[in-house]
Amino acid sequence: MNQAEFYRQREGQFQAQANLLEKDIRQYSLTRLSLALAVLSCVYLGFFDSLFFYPAPLLVVLFFYLVKRQARKEEERKVVLHLVKLNVWEAAASHNDFQNFEAGARFVDPHHPFSHDLDLFGQGSLFQYLNRCATNLGEQNLAKNLAHIQYSKETIVRRQAAIRELGSMIDFRQQCWATGKQIHDADFDLASLYSWLKQPALLYGKKTIAILRWALPSVTILSLFGILFSPVFQSVFFALFILQLSIAGSYNKPITKLQNELSVYKLILENYAHIFRLMTDQKFATQEMIRHRDLAAEATDNVREVSSLINAVESRMNLIARLFGNGLFLYDLYSVSKLEKWREAHASSLPLWLQSLAEWDALLSLAGFYYNHPDYAFAEIGENLSLSGKEVGHPLIHSTERVNNDVSLGNPAGVMLITGANMAGKSTFLRTIGVNYLLAVNGAPVCAKQWICPLIDLRTGMRTSDSLQEHQSYFYAELNRLQSIIEDLRSGKPMMILLDEILKGTNSTDKQTGSRELIKQLIQQKALVLLATHDIALGEMQEQFPNHIVNTCFEGKIENEQLTFDYKLHQGLAQKANATFLMRKMGIIP
Repeated sequence: MNQAEFYRQREGQFQAQANLLEKDIRQYSLTRLSLALAVLSCVYLGFFDSLFFYPAPLLVVLFFYLVKRQARKEEERKVVLHLVKLNVWEAAASHNDFQNFEAGARFVDPHHPFSHDLDLFGQGSLFQYLNRCATNLGEQNLAKNLAHIQYSKETIVRRQAAIRELGSMIDFRQQCWATGKQIHDADFDLASLYSWLKQPALLYGKKTIAILRWALPSVTILSLFGILFSPVFQSVFFALFILQLSIAGSYNKPITKLQNELSVYKLILENYAHIFRLMTDQKFATQEMIRHRDLAAEATDNVREVSSLINAVESRMNLIARLFGNGLFLYDLYSVSKLEKWREAHASSLPLWLQSLAEWDALLSLAGFYYNHPDYAFAEIGENLSLSGKEVGHPLIHSTERVNNDVSLGNPAGVMLITGANMAGKSTFLRTIGVNYLLAVNGAPVCAKQWICPLIDLRTGMRTSDSLQEHQSYFYAELNRLQSIIEDLRSGKPMMILLDEILKGTNSTDKQTGSRELIKQLIQQKALVLLATHDIALGEMQEQFPNHIVNTCFEGKIENEQLTFDYKLHQGLAQKANATFLMRKMGIIP
């Protein structure tokens, strides 16, 4: 069974499950309607014979039980329908149609050291191809991981083990995604929540408030019952009722501010509690996932509790509930005190729980990538400043179209000059190296049979653009990019550098001279450099620096007035050009 058929089979299974749930929901609705009619009948007949009143309470209890059961079935059906959708999308993605998944356009940064050049974010990006995160927190973490090289060799090894383990857990991964998608949390910002965690208590811990919120409601309720025995207690009750409203009213402004700040988190945190529960119920063998499961076990009930407490504070939006709740029980003070008590106990833990969720949610995406590509290799992080790969390809190019290449750099030459005609594959090859390097340093499998690389920074110069807003020409922007690369290299920071047709903004003679001098600077530094160029004259530098520079090329072939490419990396300099041929073929020139 191929991958698309596998996901279509799962789609059918979940659709059948959704249909059964829909049938159950209809049955619950009909039964509830019957019970409602039965209750009304009992009440009506009870006026003629009081015996009919007796079954009415039992029927009402049964009615509300069915309401609760139906609500659960409806929530379950929503999750199952998301599972149907996910498997439809996965089947399409197996044919390289992954446009349904969130593309991460909000992470696009044209000034980033490498993400824009490598198409990490946006439509048709690596992020969109990988992204199976259940939450916005996971997407943020995945984006940060792709855009920053931050893990040690030991952490990468642990992540590789976790990704292998999660890879086989398709039901768990898909259940997390479907559960997370019940809530749209794309605009979820933790700033207000984290700010509240650090604020001083408004009510909790103050003895006067603690005494008032227990003593006053007790006396008020007693006076209410006292009215049954003496009308004198009416005045006492109303005085206490107004007093409690006045006390609650004195805190109305800060409580309303608190409510407005936290209400957005209620449903999201409840949803996260469900996801934590899914994690808690799993069994893991790897160190990384055991750590996350233990944190999830701590978080599950506590996160659900804070969601309920926020909901309790928000219930004051009902004016009648606020009037009687505060007049009888000082409800605002009670609910806020309980919320602040929770904060006192868990303020330091909540950020750790949410960070853990973000980390393992991002790992689920990489695990799905591994599951969909079991033939990809996990990287070996080496100690030497060298890169080696066998049958390396770009993961976003479908296997039926992809042409793989071997690559070796730093053995001993650290600079690879890549020449070739237009459209021959030079830029794609640079992106192939860059994207696979980022997968490797995140612990994800690499689109290759073998991949060995060091743990160094990555810089690119491929898609530099001018900026009217910053009053900066294209050429000056490119020089700034090159300047920052050289400065970092001179500070002793080892790097992998991918450059595509540098110094395009000047004349050919100046460009060639500048390129030669830049290469001379690069070979003196701790760097692995891949430089694609049309300027074959730069290939002469291999003779001058044979231990530092290696010439490679992509060639095209013109046969029977047709231009073709094999997209294979060859040794030596390119010998063919295609611009004039294409211009003639398209009628641009005679």
